Amino acid sequence: MSDTSDNEQLRAERDALEQRVEQLEDRPGRRRKIRAVFTAILLVLSILCFTVAVPGLWARRTVFNTDEYVATVAPLASDPAVQEYLARTITQEAMTALDVQDRLRQVLQERDARLAFLAGPLADGLSGVVQSQLQNLFASDQFQQLWSSLNRTVQAQIVAVLANKSSTFQIVNDAVVLNVLPLINEGLQSISGTISDLIGHQVTLPTITGDEIPSQALAQLQSALGITLPQDFGSIVIFRSSSLTTIQDIVQLAQRAVVALGILFLLFAAIALWVSPHRRRTLLQLATAALAIVIIERRLAIWQANSLVTKAQPENQAAARSVIDRVLGSLLMYTAWFLVIALIVLVLALITGPYPWAVKIRSWTVDMWRAGVTAVRGHESSETVTWVAAHRDPLMVGGAIVAALLLFFGNLSLWWLLFFVIVIGAYELIVYRVAEREHAIDPTDPATPPAPGI
Repeated sequence: MSDTSDNEQLRAERDALEQRVEQLEDRPGRRRKIRAVFTAILLVLSILCFTVAVPGLWARRTVFNTDEYVATVAPLASDPAVQEYLARTITQEAMTALDVQDRLRQVLQERDARLAFLAGPLADGLSGVVQSQLQNLFASDQFQQLWSSLNRTVQAQIVAVLANKSSTFQIVNDAVVLNVLPLINEGLQSISGTISDLIGHQVTLPTITGDEIPSQALAQLQSALGITLPQDFGSIVIFRSSSLTTIQDIVQLAQRAVVALGILFLLFAAIALWVSPHRRRTLLQLATAALAIVIIERRLAIWQANSLVTKAQPENQAAARSVIDRVLGSLLMYTAWFLVIALIVLVLALITGPYPWAVKIRSWTVDMWRAGVTAVRGHESSETVTWVAAHRDPLMVGGAIVAALLLFFGNLSLWWLLFFVIVIGAYELIVYRVAEREHAIDPTDPATPPAPGI
């Protein structure tokens, strides 16, 4: 009886030990599954942060950094389409404010009522002359300096109003407006003689720098011209005053959130790589996702830019295209760095991996390096040197084809062009030297001169 109970106890202990062993064997598998789940969650969070942070950081850098903002918009002053738009717009504003056609009609009627019909054609002709004079002004170096100075002031005012610290904005008809009277006043200065003739007395325009409160600047201009100008003359609506507080809160929150999102992206990505059971695979997923997101955001930005241009009035589309291309170019240049970084990480993660093709590439690269060293130092030939020598012409032609494709299809800057020229030139030189060295030491090559007798 005691033997039976002892056997049952032994079987129970054996079963308990087997169960314990199974639990211990399953523990690494469960841990690996838990780590994989956490890795996936962290990857999703990091990509979401990256998606918002990239355009957000660009907007923060472009709008709130004065030097970056001015560097982005300053070249627009030399764009003919922008110059034409400014000249045409200011001419229309001035002609409307001065009531040119009615003034001409009154002058003509005083001389002969039958001449009143000439008021329209004369006003159009005068408008063309004024626009031509303004375009000459906007093409001058003086205007380039004024444009940069005005935009520097505008940027400071926008940042100040968003931080609720501005006094250079005013509210007109429940709208927060920006004073662009300095630009209009500069244009009027160039046609002050024509304005004096139209008004009937000498006009001395005031100096308007943009630091004034818009209502005060408008009063000075009205006093100089002796006419009443519209209340919104020389003002651009920035946003409605009813939503100003909300916009200020959103902007301040966004400034902090964008930086936080950038930090969170780095943090989530680092933790995901740390806990991942397959770090190389995780790195490849992260780099591929970042690459895809940046490409999608760039395409969306281009699509939105084209949409904005088509919505502009036909006569303003050329200027709109210039402005949007300038801003879009800044975004594309900014995101290009993320593309390059993601691509470099992706390529490095792939070519350093255990994949058969990657192993072959690394082996081939090492052999090519050794072949180059052999050719330079004059050591004995190897299989790689022999192969390169046998295929010298196809290899050199292939390098030339790659160079031609880069020059034809690639929109390369000067520095990138120099880099590729140096790389391809070095490649061609190495192939040539390796082949020449092999021919020089190969006694079976008919081109090799016979060794002198002893």
